[in-house]
Amino acid sequence: MASRSAYRAGAGYTLLEVVAVLIIVAILAAVLAPQFIGASGFEGQTTADKLLMAARYAETLAQNQGVKTSLVVTANSFSVEQNNVPVANPTLQSASFIVTLPAGVTITPKKKTVSFVRPGVPNITPTFTVAGPGSTVKVYVTATGYIYECTPQGSCPP
Repeated sequence: MASRSAYRAGAGYTLLEVVAVLIIVAILAAVLAPQFIGASGFEGQTTADKLLMAARYAETLAQNQGVKTSLVVTANSFSVEQNNVPVANPTLQSASFIVTLPAGVTITPKKKTVSFVRPGVPNITPTFTVAGPGSTVKVYVTATGYIYECTPQGSCPP
């Protein structure tokens, strides 16, 4: 039978091994944590989703109300307008439908107005590219009024 001291000597880790593992974990946390914490990596995708929703909302208003409704994209914002006046945001009825671009996010083309008329047909068919930290998303407006987005990682409808 092994002595008690011989058994204890083989069990556990040395102080050097524990310190080495802690240093490696700390380095990994410092490098990888900023990618997973915070919204900076999602701002481009979120803005593209909002642009997609705004275009679909403009199309829906044109279809339902029979009034020309426009998606207006500028260098630092986009909005849904009727008669050059922003309409009410469907989620915040007290606010106008104007979305300011977050820092580091761009939309190209920078100045473009897409007008929808009944039955939801656009006057032009642009492709908007929304670029943000770590992501690029394209939002397409087709001649039939079908509006969709594509990311480099996913498949795109025709």
